[in-house]
Amino acid sequence: MKENTQTSGYWQLLKNNKQFRQLWSAQIVSELGDWLNFVALVQIIKQFSGQAEDAGKLVILQLIPAFIFSPISGMIADRFDRRKVMIICDFIRVVVVLGLLTIHHPNQLWLLYVLATLQASVTAFFEPARAAILPNLAKGEELIHANALSGVTWSIILAIGGAIGGIISGLFGNQVAFIVDAASFLISAGLLLRIKIEKNIALHSDKVEIATNNSSFAEVFPYLRRKPQVLAILLVKAGICVTAGGVWLLSIIYGQKVFPIGQDGAISVGILYGVHGLGALLGALLTGRFFRSSALSSIYIILLAFALRGIFFGFWSGVSNLGLVSLSIVFVTACGSLLWVVSTTLLQKLTEDNIRGRLFALENALLTLTMAISVSIIGRAIDVWHFSPAKATFFSALAAFIVALLWGIVVVWWKKVDKNRDQEQALLAQ
Repeated sequence: MKENTQTSGYWQLLKNNKQFRQLWSAQIVSELGDWLNFVALVQIIKQFSGQAEDAGKLVILQLIPAFIFSPISGMIADRFDRRKVMIICDFIRVVVVLGLLTIHHPNQLWLLYVLATLQASVTAFFEPARAAILPNLAKGEELIHANALSGVTWSIILAIGGAIGGIISGLFGNQVAFIVDAASFLISAGLLLRIKIEKNIALHSDKVEIATNNSSFAEVFPYLRRKPQVLAILLVKAGICVTAGGVWLLSIIYGQKVFPIGQDGAISVGILYGVHGLGALLGALLTGRFFRSSALSSIYIILLAFALRGIFFGFWSGVSNLGLVSLSIVFVTACGSLLWVVSTTLLQKLTEDNIRGRLFALENALLTLTMAISVSIIGRAIDVWHFSPAKATFFSALAAFIVALLWGIVVVWWKKVDKNRDQEQALLAQ
């Protein structure tokens, strides 16, 4: 019955909410192109270099801009029309991606890094605007369905895009993937042009003095001091990314070097990114079943997901064939997806519209910085410290358990805060 209710919620959202439907459609086409693009870039690096650290460098360079530009991107998302910000970003990304068609020789590897970084820089402005605009399009009970559906879509597109990207790169070369990615941004911009936004400033009755749209990014920090529980939720994605570098880079290493299928392991990399998408799909689907409107209930779900993520990383480190590695990745990423959707929904519900863009920009900065560090450490572990893939995966499992332990401390603190608040309210009522 719950599954039917959840599916009905998705269907009703898409059927009745035209504005969200446009945003969702834009997500489908642009993310499909992105995953084709990523697999193609990885294969070019494999052909030109073959070093795990160089593949890790690509991931890091795509992550760093979100950290660097977060103060600016957050302010832009709060001060300007978020729809127009996303459209401009799409048009700029068309030009940047088409520049990748000029890369043909190993001595142009620097240009690949430059263009990939430029694309990520533009995306750093797109994503906070997209996350902040969602509560303006989906309100009330629609919001959890909207976030879950966005997670489901991202997961399906990852599965399809990763698999198709590996096949296209292996059979037809990388140029087609770049052309498709550029076209996807044009289609996305066209869909976003049709969205009309009605802002919803007050989502709940918890009144807090907040920054106006003309305030600086620095206003985020006193806001978080007043609302430490929001800070805890904001750090969940950084907790995911402590080990996410292991998922992303180790998937490439296992596909290219441990269980290679196709030219330079292109097909096996596509398979592992495909099952990554299936796992993320599973996690997003489970969100609707387990998510609760009570923030306290949701933080227990976050604790369980962090703990299970560590267990499944440990299982991955001990298996010895592509099938079991794939199964491990499914469950690791399912936990990560569940954490992602729950934390996103809580952050949207607990924050106000005119500061939300800056909060999501800060969240994006912290998670990308953590991800970059994670990828860098895994790359050095493989290439410099000569860790085997299994050993690197085992240490990723240890890191996941440490994150779960830290979140356990947050749960204890959260319960204490809620208990003290209830006691204060009881005294005031007397």
